[in-house]
Amino acid sequence: MTVKPAAFSDGVPVPRHWEKRVLACYLRMMGLTQPEAGKAVGRAARTVRTWESETVTWAHARTEAEKRWLREITDAARVTLLQAIRDGAGELALRILERTVEALAPPQQRLKVTQVVGEGLSGLLQAFEDADDADLN
Repeated sequence: MTVKPAAFSDGVPVPRHWEKRVLACYLRMMGLTQPEAGKAVGRAARTVRTWESETVTWAHARTEAEKRWLREITDAARVTLLQAIRDGAGELALRILERTVEALAPPQQRLKVTQVVGEGLSGLLQAFEDADDADLN
């Protein structure tokens, strides 16, 4: 059992039925209408409208719903990845190993970058300046 805090970090008190608000927010993010979301959480559409009108509290609910959604989608991606590897996706398995096991990582490629800077002007500006001088001669 998790302990519900008395207030958010910005001092706004946590409202009654917080979990229902978070769920309603999650359902609204997923495209349900206010009446559909209200029915799913056991509240009327006007209650969901009231919750949404309380912008500060609704923003907290949305942040919490997004965190939970991201956690859920990440877990689903892990399950899908594991199943794909078990089904024989060798290239995918190798990519995962290369990114997670340092000894199997491919060598890092380094790009040699050089930049010529003229005195007081970049090389690019100096090139344009030289081109303008050439037109005058």
